[in-house]
Amino acid sequence: MKRDYMTRLEGWARWMLPPQEAEEVIADYRDIVADEELRRGLGKPREVIAPLATKKAYRVWLAVYAVMAVCVLLIGHSGAGVLNWEVYRLCVSPCHLGPVFALAGTALALVWFRRQGERPKTPLPKGLAAVLALLLAWTGLIFLYHWALLRDMDGFINMWGTTEYLIGPPGRTVSRSVYYFQIALCYLPLLTSFLALYWLVKARVSDRRWAAAYILALAAMLVSLETMAWMTSMEISNPIEVALRANLVKCGVIAAAGLAGAGVALC
Repeated sequence: MKRDYMTRLEGWARWMLPPQEAEEVIADYRDIVADEELRRGLGKPREVIAPLATKKAYRVWLAVYAVMAVCVLLIGHSGAGVLNWEVYRLCVSPCHLGPVFALAGTALALVWFRRQGERPKTPLPKGLAAVLALLLAWTGLIFLYHWALLRDMDGFINMWGTTEYLIGPPGRTVSRSVYYFQIALCYLPLLTSFLALYWLVKARVSDRRWAAAYILALAAMLVSLETMAWMTSMEISNPIEVALRANLVKCGVIAAAGLAGAGVALC
């Protein structure tokens, strides 16, 4: 019971208070919670911490979190059509503000979380390495897709035959290898956008290096949307191989920037 109460109190302290102040409060309350009689006089963990929080500082943090959340949710929802056409238009085509949202989220995450003091001297948090590896694998598969199309486009398109297209006139068919990949490009960013919100919370209350997962997720999501935008583009002025190579270069730049940002977040 004591441990559970202290765990929740630590979480609320690190969420509502600046890092140094949070650690001081946690250290003070460890002794209080250890005493059974003193602990009984305490309220719920949030009620204990709330009066200690400076309203202005806490509101600034909530505003920063909200902006980072909007950046990742707009990108994540644009491909899946969960919101509306306007979000897709903003993030993918034709206004294409997806890179703006990704850059804003990355810059804000780096500036904010690196202000939380020195890099923790402990090993990487449990699970962070696995998350980063999965995001890198996802991005790598998109580059593999580009390579497969450039190497043998007809062979890749016909690799798994055709399936009926779910949207449009009945009986319309599409390549399975292309169609399933497009579905993944739509819905993986959607799922990742919600996970990225959790990673931001972890960066605040646990270890600031979780911001690296958020930054790499933005890059992986943007690479996915760039590829989907190319797949659904009606532009036919250039040969398809030329457009594919141009998209490959663009995705390479985005992935490199995401890796650089994640590396800085880990330092």
